[in-house]
Amino acid sequence: MAVIYDLPTWVIVLGVLVLSFAANELGFRFGSRKGLDETERSRAVSNGLKASILGLVALLLGFSYSSTSSRYYQRQRMALDEANAIGTCYLRAGLLSLPESTSIRLHLKRYTQLRLDYFVNGLQREVMMEDENAMAEELTALWAQVEAAADHQPDKVRLSQIVPAANSVIDLNSMRAWSVRNPLPVSILILLAICLVVSGGIMGHSSGQVGKRFLGLWFCLNILVTLVLFVVLDFDRPRRGLIQVDHTPLVELEASMHDEPR
Repeated sequence: MAVIYDLPTWVIVLGVLVLSFAANELGFRFGSRKGLDETERSRAVSNGLKASILGLVALLLGFSYSSTSSRYYQRQRMALDEANAIGTCYLRAGLLSLPESTSIRLHLKRYTQLRLDYFVNGLQREVMMEDENAMAEELTALWAQVEAAADHQPDKVRLSQIVPAANSVIDLNSMRAWSVRNPLPVSILILLAICLVVSGGIMGHSSGQVGKRFLGLWFCLNILVTLVLFVVLDFDRPRRGLIQVDHTPLVELEASMHDEPR
């Protein structure tokens, strides 16, 4: 089931759109056969049930949009928080004595470069995993230098500044990794697709009851609901679609870091 997440967004949306048009036609044919035998009372009940189903579909779309958009803005905020945490740790490293000060700054610079490479290589899974492992190694080395500073730094007040700063960088990296591994569940995506196709069938059924294909209305509704689905998926896939997380804070931070001697 996870292979669905690897599909391009436009393939999923186009598939749902085609199925919705097919559901329109199937619903129309079924409604045209049954519509002649319906009474006004049965048709009123039928329309009420259809309105309830369409309302449920709209509710599910609304919740999905709200969930994925909030996670997208959370990723945006996380990129800024990462840049702030790395910058703070970089500056506070200057309070320590050599060689730990230089080593910590060097590991932070390498980590920032790897973090940007990780975003650029987001669609290449093997390269992305290599970048993630390299980031973990840099953070491990960073903390080892903090521990070394704890043994050699005479001023414990200065040391107390670098420890929480380094810990914040490590924690934010863990939060970022967790958010990447937890996209929109495939079961919810399938549920949304089924709901959109069912809504297309309901539209066709209503048209069949009056014996006329409302092609323009079918087209408009199918396009609108699939566009909403596209935006939901686009929010949830920050490296695949049009809506991508802005990493400008990290880019600016990396550019501001001075080269340290090895």
